[in-house]
Formats: sequence, structure tokens, C-alpha cells
Amino acid sequence: MSGIQVKLYQTDNGPCPYRDDKTWHNLSFQTSELPPDGYTSLLNQGFRRSGLSIYHPVCSDCQACIPIRVDVQNFSQNKGQRRTWRKNKDVRVEHHPLEFNQQDFELYQRYQKDWHKLETPVDETEYYEFLIESPVTTEILRYYSADKLIGVGWIDRLAELISSVYFVFDPQFVSKRLGVFSLLYEIEYARFLDIRWLYLGYWVENSPKMNYKADFQPAQILRDSRWIPFKAQQK
Repeated sequence: MSGIQVKLYQTDNGPCPYRDDKTWHNLSFQTSELPPDGYTSLLNQGFRRSGLSIYHPVCSDCQACIPIRVDVQNFSQNKGQRRTWRKNKDVRVEHHPLEFNQQDFELYQRYQKDWHKLETPVDETEYYEFLIESPVTTEILRYYSADKLIGVGWIDRLAELISSVYFVFDPQFVSKRLGVFSLLYEIEYARFLDIRWLYLGYWVENSPKMNYKADFQPAQILRDSRWIPFKAQQK
């Protein structure tokens, strides 16, 4: 990443969303440009991206956030995933370049309010900085049932990998398990592109919010700077 100057800083993000009685701290830097090989290297060191911020958890006395990636080419749907895939056979997915879209923003607001019970409405600036600013190639995937927008996903697309950034859905369609379906679709998209790895961010053991990631097998987790089979670490 020659020619790019970064300033590392530590952030205090308040209570941990995955572990009770824990606080969430990141080591971060911001950049408006990031070469694909540099981003790949950072992902393989356990970093993630949020807008123009590249971050890595550095919480004291806790290493629960474990990077995980799915072996797309060898992935096989389990029974529940096959059922979810069939349930969404009516869903149409459109691919778009990264852009601000009012419908996307309104669905994001509704998702945060109704699903995550956020009391203060998300403003446009916060949304833009989180999901519209990106130093790498990012695609927006829009999920439609008939002509109704029911889900929006953001993925970073590199030559050798896809990194799943974020997904929101219309809470009225919770029965369709769109979060699971979006990952199944991203896996099929990666296969279409002949890409092997889909990066899912962090997996946290015994966290109800993260349990679904363990269902996408075979997968690898990052331990001591090495990618190792995920199954070997499960109890």
C-alpha cells in the first residue's frame, strides 16, 4: 500500500453487542483508497471495513471476534438452507454499483427501527458514511418480491474473494429468512465468478446473533494469523 498514509487510532464503541458486561474497542484507520491486494492482506489479518474505516477489535481480556470465511466452491446447503432457498424462489436480485438510493435508505431506516429497536432515527449522513463511502469496489444487491424492495445487501468484490459487508431486510418478511437467503445468494454469485472465498466478518461463539454463520460449511477461521478449518474448533 505504498503511497497511502494512514493514522491508526483506537476507538471506544461502548457496550459490546455480542457479550454482556464487555465493552467494544477497535484499532482503526481511515482511507479513501485501498488497492485490492492491500485490502486482501488486511482481511487476512482479521480487519474489517465500515465505510472508509478499516478496523480490528482490540478489546481487553477478550478475543471472541473470530474472522470466518466460507469455502464457496465446496459449500453444500444443509436441510434448513435448502428450505430457505426454496422459500425465496420468487425473489429477484438486481446488482448495482455503489450509490445513494432513497429506497435503500428508507429500508435501512425501517430495519434499524423495527428490527434493532433503534429509538433515534438513522440520519442520512450516518448511513452514507457507513454504507455508501468505500475505498474498494463495492456492489449493492437489491432483493425484490414482485416489484417490492424487501432487502438490500452490500458486498466488496475483489478478484479472488467477496466480503459480505451488510444486509438489511423488511421486517414484514421475517418468515422468509432473508438474512440467510442473502448469504446463500452471495455464495452462488461467488461460484458464478469462480471465486473460492466469501468472507463473513466475525463469528462469536455462543452469540445468538452470530450462530447462523456456523451453519455455512465448510468454512475456515483465523487463528494466530492462520486460516484453519472451522469444524476443528467447534465443541
